[in-house]
Amino acid sequence: MTGSRMTVLMLIAAAMFVTNAGAISVAEDVTFIGSYDTGIASYVAVSGNYAYVIDETNGLVIVDVSDKEAPVVAGSYDAVEDACSVAISGNYAYVTDKYDGLVVLDVSDKEKPVRTGNYDVRGYARAVVVSGDYAYVADRSNGLVIVDISDKEEPVCVGRYRVARDTYGVAVSEDYAYVVDYNNGLVIVNVSNKEQPVLAGSYNLEGWSVGVAVSGDYAYVASGSEGLAIVDVSDAGAPELAGTYDATPHVETVIVSGDYAYVTDTDNGLAIVDVSDAEAPELAGSYDTDGDAHAVAVSGDYAYVADGGKGLVILQVGATATPTRVAATVSPTTQTAETTQTPAKSPKSEGPGFGGVFAVAGLLAIAYLMRRQG
Repeated sequence: MTGSRMTVLMLIAAAMFVTNAGAISVAEDVTFIGSYDTGIASYVAVSGNYAYVIDETNGLVIVDVSDKEAPVVAGSYDAVEDACSVAISGNYAYVTDKYDGLVVLDVSDKEKPVRTGNYDVRGYARAVVVSGDYAYVADRSNGLVIVDISDKEEPVCVGRYRVARDTYGVAVSEDYAYVVDYNNGLVIVNVSNKEQPVLAGSYNLEGWSVGVAVSGDYAYVASGSEGLAIVDVSDAGAPELAGTYDATPHVETVIVSGDYAYVTDTDNGLAIVDVSDAEAPELAGSYDTDGDAHAVAVSGDYAYVADGGKGLVILQVGATATPTRVAATVSPTTQTAETTQTPAKSPKSEGPGFGGVFAVAGLLAIAYLMRRQG
């Protein structure tokens, strides 16, 4: 082999190693920042400098996360004993409660949230998203319930769509509500007429479906058999499976931010999946939390995980986080702050790593060969 050909091959090899080294640094860019022991955290939403945590023992706990390393409780509302999820819009929190239905709380004063009204959905209110003057509730017993929340003291039901069985999650985009049914997969409902929602289309996934997010032309379903299933919904009447990412059967929720899907798994914590190619999603990063990761919210470069008995866990997701085009999903006594710091389980890369070492070695070899040729 001539020296020139060897030089070209070495350049290619070095470029490959440099590229891989960069990919590794992104994939590992998930670090523990802080935590707050709320009790038993099962759901979380974030707005501004506050995380709104649904806790099985303390109802709604509002945590000030302006200092990510030392979050502190701002206030709480414990009169929602069986809360499942929460959505934030303006100065109001919309909490789903197993028995009270949709509960509206004024959270303009974070220290003293005030209940303004509620609507009893007549079933088991499991999940909620808010769009404009309407709340879309996934009623586990009765399907999709659309509630007019323009009057915070007297929210009223304006429409319903009966889903075959157990409704676990809901997401809304423009004129469509995307509902996941535990046994029947993704159901797409046209809600342009709130009083008379109608079926647009459906896609029956294998296994069970528990969470959903929508972004652009795709619905992202947390599926017990597929892990993460990506469904092309560009034609709402004929949705098609685009791709899957094989996670464990214990996924619970999914949200989408930019080109990444954030999936919680009660066994394996948080998985960050690159979905820029919907047909071939791949793992970009992960963090195995100490508790049972039930739900996640993303804001800026941070992911907030409702981690069961470990409370609220704050992770820095760095280059993998994109704060635009966020699609939310749903699948759920003031305390002294207890902030813990532990070494990151997926630390940021320090130094060039093996890829960088090989790259440098390759470049040195090239320089040597070129010098000999000269």
